[in-house]
Amino acid sequence: MKAQPTKACFARRPLAKAIVLGLTAMGLSVQAAEAVKELQLTEVKDEKQQEYKKDKASSPKYTTPLLETPRTINVITGDVLKDQGVTSLNDALRNVSGVSTFGAGEGGGGNITTNDKITIRGFSANNDIYVDGIRDIAGYSRDMFNYEQLEVTKGAGSSISGKGSAGGTINLVTKRAKDDEFSVMEASYDEAERLRLTLDGNTQLGSVGNGRINLMFTEGGDTLGNDIENYRTLGVAPSANFKLAERTSLGLDLFYMEQDNNPLLGLPWVNEDAAAQLNRPVGPIDSQYWSNYYGVAARDFEKVDTLMATLVFDHEFSDSVRLIGQTRFAENDKQSTLARPIFKNSRDPKTGVRSYEDLIDLTFTQNIDQTSKLALTQWDLQSNFSTGAIGHQLVTGVELYQESLEKQLLSDKRVLDTPYVPLDKPAPHQSFTGQVEIIGKPTEVTGKGAAIYALDTLSLGEHWQIDGGVRVENYSAEGSTYLSGNVLKEGVKADDNFFSWNLGVSYQPNAYSNYYVAVANAQDPAGGNLVFSGRTDSQLEQYNSLKPQESTNYEVGAKWDLLERRLQLTSAAFLTRKTVTDTNDKGDVFLGGEQEAKGIELNLSGALSDDLNLIGGYTWQETEVTKDFSLDTTGNGLTAAPEHSASVWLTYDIDALTLGSGVQYNSGNIFWRQNRAFFEADSVYLLSLMASYSLSDNLMLQFNADNLTDEEYVSDYSARGHFRPGAGRNLKLGVRYAF
Repeated sequence: MKAQPTKACFARRPLAKAIVLGLTAMGLSVQAAEAVKELQLTEVKDEKQQEYKKDKASSPKYTTPLLETPRTINVITGDVLKDQGVTSLNDALRNVSGVSTFGAGEGGGGNITTNDKITIRGFSANNDIYVDGIRDIAGYSRDMFNYEQLEVTKGAGSSISGKGSAGGTINLVTKRAKDDEFSVMEASYDEAERLRLTLDGNTQLGSVGNGRINLMFTEGGDTLGNDIENYRTLGVAPSANFKLAERTSLGLDLFYMEQDNNPLLGLPWVNEDAAAQLNRPVGPIDSQYWSNYYGVAARDFEKVDTLMATLVFDHEFSDSVRLIGQTRFAENDKQSTLARPIFKNSRDPKTGVRSYEDLIDLTFTQNIDQTSKLALTQWDLQSNFSTGAIGHQLVTGVELYQESLEKQLLSDKRVLDTPYVPLDKPAPHQSFTGQVEIIGKPTEVTGKGAAIYALDTLSLGEHWQIDGGVRVENYSAEGSTYLSGNVLKEGVKADDNFFSWNLGVSYQPNAYSNYYVAVANAQDPAGGNLVFSGRTDSQLEQYNSLKPQESTNYEVGAKWDLLERRLQLTSAAFLTRKTVTDTNDKGDVFLGGEQEAKGIELNLSGALSDDLNLIGGYTWQETEVTKDFSLDTTGNGLTAAPEHSASVWLTYDIDALTLGSGVQYNSGNIFWRQNRAFFEADSVYLLSLMASYSLSDNLMLQFNADNLTDEEYVSDYSARGHFRPGAGRNLKLGVRYAF
C-alpha cells in the first residue's frame, strides 16, 4: 500500500465504469451459458494447424487480397503470437522489420515513458496506433489479450487512416464474437515472477447471434530482479454480435483494462562530464547494478484505466453493395509518479560548469495526471460494379470524430529521508513527507475532425490494376497550453483543411504474383497530437498558422504466393520524404525542413510444408535530415531507425509435439540530439525457443525461452540522465485447456 500523500492530487475516475462493465460481462456470460445446450469439444490438437499467412487485411477500406494490394502490409497472426508467448504490443512488433520500439525519449525530447513508443521506417508512430481501424489516442502500454491479429501498414497513408501516419500505422484487430463454439483457459508463470491467467470463450446464442468474452489477469514482471518492480493488470472484454436480419448484424464490443503498476522508469546513466569526474566509463552503469531499484517503493506508482465501447453495424444491400459502420467512445486515465534517477550534480552559476558526485539523486520524478477521450463514427460503403470493360471495387466513406486531452501541470513537493544514495545501495524502502501539488489549471485541448473519402480499385483487363484514393479532411484544435515560465495560454486555436491521396499501378502476370509502383502522401496538422507547439506567444501563433507537415512515400514492390498459396513472399523499395517545421535566425517558424528515409525490405510468411511454419523479414534503411536551416543538422540521421533489422520465426510439428525457434536482430539505434549522435545503442540479437506438447485432445503444455543468450542491451534512453535495460533471459511455462 502506497503512502497516502503520494496520490493526494490524483482522482480515480473510472471506478464506476469498471463496475458497470464487469456486471455487463457477467450478464453476457450468463446469457451465453443459458443459450448453449451442448458445447462442442474444442480440440487443442486441431489448433496445431497454424495460420501464419493471412490473405487479406481486416479493414473494409482494403477490398483486394494482400497479394493484390500495392503497398507493404505485415500481418502477425494470432497463431504467431500464441506460439511465441507474446503478451505486449512491443514484443509483438519484434516480428516486423523496419519497426523500432527503442524509446529515445518522449517526442525525441529525452524523457523515457512507459507508453508504447514506436517508429516505422524512421518516423514516429506513437500517435498512429489503431484498434479495428480507429485511432487509439491514449498513451499506455498495450496488452494483447483481446487482440487476434496485428497489422503494420508501412508508408504514408492519410487517405486511408487520416491525419498523421508518415511512416505507417499499427492496427490491432479485436477478438470479436463469431459463429463458433469454444472456450480456452490459459495460465503461465515465468522467471520474472509473472503470473498470467486468461479466458477466451465464444458461444452461439441460438438464432439471435453470438457472444464472446475475454478475461485476463496478470501480476509480476520483475524482469531485472530488483524484487520491487511489479505490473498488475486486469482486463475484461465482452463482445456480442446480433443478427437483425439475414443480411444485417449489429455488434457490440466493450473493453476495460486496469493497470496498477510499480514500474521502474530507468537506471542512472554516466554522461561524459560525470565519467571524467567520477572515473566511470561513459554509458549505462555497470550491469552488476541493473538489479537495483533506483526509486522509492512507497512513492512511485502508475495507474492506468482504459475503457472502449464500440458499436458495429453491417448491412448487405446486395451481393455487391455493403455498408459497414463503427461508432466508438473511449477514455483513458493515467496517473503516475516515477523516479528519474541521475548522478547528483550541481551547476556553478558563474561558469555554468557542472560538478558530479558519486551518488544517485532520487528526487527527480516524472509526474503525470491526464485523461484522453475519443468519440468517433465512421461509415464505409463498399460497391462492386463495372463501367464498360473496367471493374470497380469502390469504397466511399465519411468519418466524424472528437478527441481531447486534459493534462495537469504538477509540482513534486515531497521530501525524501535519504534523497542521495550510493550506486550499490539505493535504499528504495525509505519514507518521505509532502505530496504532489497541482499548478494552476490543467491544459485542455479538444480536436474535431470531419472527413470524406473515396478509394477505388480498377481492374483493367486480366493483368492490370489501378488503385487510387482521395480524402478531404478538416481538423481543428482548440484549448490551452503552458508557455515558458509556466504561463497558461488559453483560447489557442488551429484549423485547416487538407487533402490526402494515393495511387498505385499493378501488373499481375498470373494469379500468384503482383508487381506494382505506388505513391501516397500523409498530412500532419498543427495540434494533431492534441499538444500545441511553441514556447512563446509569437511561436505559438506561427506554429498554428502553418499548413500540415506533409510526407510523400514512393514504393516499388513485388509479391508472390508460393507453394500452392501457402507461403507469401514480398519485396519493396521505398523512399519517404517529410516536410517539417523549421526556424530561421530570428526564431521565426516555417515549413522548410525535410527528413528522408529510404530502403528495401523482404518479408516471408506462411507454411513451407504441412508441418513447418515460417514468418520473417529483413529491412535495410537509411535515414537523413536533408534540409535544416536552424541548427544545420543536415546529414544527421533520424532517431530510432536502425540501418539493418531482421527477424525470423519457425515452428515444426512432430505429432503432438511442436518445436519453435526464432531470432530478432537490429544493427543498433541512434539517439540524435544537439546536432550529434547523442547515444548509440549496440546491435542486438535476441534468440527465442519454444516447445509445446498436447497431453490430450484438450490439454496442452507450452514452454518459451526469450533472450536465451541473456543479451545485455539498452531498450530506452533519456538525455535527462537515465536509461532502461532490455529484459534478460526469461523462461516461461504455460498450460492451455480447451473445454
